[in-house]
Amino acid sequence: MRDRALHSILRSFTEEAAWQLTAETQRGAEVQFELVSGERRRGRAPLYCYRPLTGEFIDERLALLTALPTYVAAARALAVIERLSAYLIKRGKQRIPSEPRARADLALRVFLRTVFAERSRFEFDAARFEAAYAELEETLYEGQSLTTVVVPLLGVALDEATDELPLGDGLSLIRGERLDQAPVEAVYGDGGSPSVLAMLVVAHDPSRQPPLALARTRFRRLLTALRLFEHGGYALGSLAWTRVGITPHTLAVARLPIGFRNTMTAPRLPGCVK
Repeated sequence: MRDRALHSILRSFTEEAAWQLTAETQRGAEVQFELVSGERRRGRAPLYCYRPLTGEFIDERLALLTALPTYVAAARALAVIERLSAYLIKRGKQRIPSEPRARADLALRVFLRTVFAERSRFEFDAARFEAAYAELEETLYEGQSLTTVVVPLLGVALDEATDELPLGDGLSLIRGERLDQAPVEAVYGDGGSPSVLAMLVVAHDPSRQPPLALARTRFRRLLTALRLFEHGGYALGSLAWTRVGITPHTLAVARLPIGFRNTMTAPRLPGCVK
């Protein structure tokens, strides 16, 4: 998995969509079938099978799906990804909307059709979701470098049931102990309780420098938003950590270390503690 936040957002939406579609069938809605002939062999009668028209069933219920609480977050997460058109083309779409949100709406519909392809029941299947997501992510980040930047966010705690809280556009809050290969210094600091980490994941042209300036800006805005929302002793750690790969695929194949690099001095962010 390359983009934890996108994976989490799409999984939440797919699970909720599965629940909604299942509820529809339980209320009496039926998936229609089409008769399909199999391969014709010489001297033998052709075999026929019935194939569920799952895509049509989903399309007819777009109004219900777009009203789901998780839909907006999923659409926003996809709308900011530049290579979304490549995924739609790969999935056989010839008319690609020019407006980012319209592309995201179409991509979500295509993604659901892929997850539930040729099924007449809609229980969430983790294996099918992971296969569909792997295809999506591979297409979105092909030829891209993926940079992750994390910094401890002091004065904030997540709900006990929440391991990661996506905030949009690659930014999220995550329990430090839940982030694979996170540096001990980032998670535990001076040996106290595990910290909540602010994490930014950005895909970019590998010929460009890692987007540390963008991370500085996003973290600063996050800190400002927290202070405007409620008074408290919020601060960013004095060090940030980064992980950079040439491309996510190459990184995995080359069996390079997947942990974060040794600590690097972070750009001095307003509100940092020393």
